[in-house]
Amino acid sequence: MIKKIILLVLILLFSNSAVAQLINYDSENIDIKTGFFFLTNLNGFDEELPYWSHVNMDGRIDQYSANALNYIDWNANLYKRSIFDLNIGGSLTSRISENSTVFFDQAYVDLKISNFKLMGGRYIDPLALKEDELSTGSFMYSRNATPIPKVAFATDGFVGVPGTNGIVRYNGLFAHGWFDNDRHVKDVYLHEKYFYLSIKYAFFDARGGIVHNVQWGGVSDSQGQLPSGGQTFWEVITATGSSDDNAPGGEQSNAVGNSVAAYDFSLGLSFDDFDLRAYRLFYLEDKVSTRFRSPWDGIWGFTVKPENSTLIQNIIWEHINTKRMDSYDWEPWGTASYYNNGIYRTGWTYQGRVIGNPMLLTDGTTERPIYNNIIVAHHIGLSGQLSNAVNYKLLYTFSRNYGVVEDQIITRLPREECPGTGGRVCAELRPLEDLKKVNHSVMVGINSYVPGYERLKYGVNVTADLGELYGDRIGAGINLEYDLIK
Repeated sequence: MIKKIILLVLILLFSNSAVAQLINYDSENIDIKTGFFFLTNLNGFDEELPYWSHVNMDGRIDQYSANALNYIDWNANLYKRSIFDLNIGGSLTSRISENSTVFFDQAYVDLKISNFKLMGGRYIDPLALKEDELSTGSFMYSRNATPIPKVAFATDGFVGVPGTNGIVRYNGLFAHGWFDNDRHVKDVYLHEKYFYLSIKYAFFDARGGIVHNVQWGGVSDSQGQLPSGGQTFWEVITATGSSDDNAPGGEQSNAVGNSVAAYDFSLGLSFDDFDLRAYRLFYLEDKVSTRFRSPWDGIWGFTVKPENSTLIQNIIWEHINTKRMDSYDWEPWGTASYYNNGIYRTGWTYQGRVIGNPMLLTDGTTERPIYNNIIVAHHIGLSGQLSNAVNYKLLYTFSRNYGVVEDQIITRLPREECPGTGGRVCAELRPLEDLKKVNHSVMVGINSYVPGYERLKYGVNVTADLGELYGDRIGAGINLEYDLIK
């Protein structure tokens, strides 16, 4: 009993010490904001929102109706001394919509130790933070879905390699996460790792890396318990086939789990008047992808950031292509069915939203929910200032959409009627042109603050879809945000 009392006193003392740091209310140590969103389709409150009204909003917005949403965000520095820096943060959202809810879309602890950090909880993935604010979103982690709870060990951004004077730098992360149980496979684990190298000298910054995510383990509704022990974890890390005799055949011959990976490259150039960055992400669905079976699949991007302009501060162009998906010439396009998976049938989604690039569309169900993943798109974004107090953002996305591989199949044929020995699908095919749906999505937004009272910010936006994919629809939104500490 005495030991328990001593332990309780020590916990209280430590807690009071931490709270004492927090209650200092120094604006540099703590930030608390509260905000309100209202978004609607102008055709009616019960109509689905236009594309750019609900994507890349950290899973806060319900796309199926109007939203009245209130949130409170906070982050605080609890301790900072020498090489240690301890921070907490979170966001609590309350939403009235067709799917009303109250939930923590973020809640995390972040401990920095010199050039490294430990993170735990729900937090925006560092890969999502790397993306330009005008981007459609990475194929790995965009800001489209609610963050997946996980623990991670990572570098604090790019860290210089000793002896290179900061010319050669590296950036890495190793994480373990947990999906929720509203899925075809329950109790699924997430494995995430990435490693980048950078050569930065004068005006030149070249970066390249590889990203590897795996959904693994769990209990399948159709196949029962899937391999999930220590040996399986090692096989997940090394991207090798399963040694478990009870594993599904594909996991034994290919690799454990559902892999979502990429080769990721960029080149940045800094000049006196502007910065340029070109980037290329090669999406990898399986081992065949790693050998560049589908070299055009993924994202091409280009950004320009003028240094001496306020009217135009950022310009982006992106090209998204997912047509090939490792298909042979005689097969239908899209045979790899990006973000879907035969075993982990809920695929690369979380709480009804795509985790990666939201242009690959989901219907929010738990059984093969990706219904449009064969796309060719061009995206343009522009942002800047109309005055010292008024910022604007313009987004325009043009896409040609072809559904999924099954939409092309009229009748499956015996394997011997198709050439070659490889491939997945032998069938009489419907021409892609018969499936094509053209779409235009637009967003115009303005944000500002009340003059002389910068704590209160407000914004308005208008969004629209025109074309065959969503039909024609127009939406509008307003938002208010108040800084409680500033």
